[in-house]
Amino acid sequence: MNQLSKFKFDIIGLCETRAKVENRTKWIQTGYKLVIGEGNGQQRVGGVGFIINSRIASHVIEVQIHSHQITTLKLNIGRKTPLLIIRIYAPHKEYGIDEIEKFHSEVETHLDQPAYQKIVIGDFNAQ
Repeated sequence: MNQLSKFKFDIIGLCETRAKVENRTKWIQTGYKLVIGEGNGQQRVGGVGFIINSRIASHVIEVQIHSHQITTLKLNIGRKTPLLIIRIYAPHKEYGIDEIEKFHSEVETHLDQPAYQKIVIGDFNAQ
C-alpha cells in the first residue's frame, strides 16, 4: 500500500483479494478508501473491490459487494447520468457451465440497470 502515493488515480479495481473477513470498508493511508469483499469461503480465492481516492469519495453514491466475483460502484460525477462501474472476476473454464452461466446472468442484471452510464472492468478470464 505504500506504493499508492507514486501513482495518480481516482479508482483502482481489485481482484483476488482473498479476504478472510466479510465485506469491509476502511481508510488506508491518508486519502485512500479500501472497499473489499470476502473471498470464496474456505477456498480463499476470489474477492473483488476498489481503492478509491479521497478526491472523489464525496461523489460515491453507493458501493455494493454482490459476491466474491462482482462489486459495483455508483458515482455522481457531475454528469446528467450517474456512472456505474461493475468490477468483475469471471470464473475460468474449469468452473462448471452452470456457474459460468449464473455469473453471466448476474453481470447482465447489472448491465440492464436503467439510468446509469456503465463501465465494466476486471478479469474476464478469456481463454
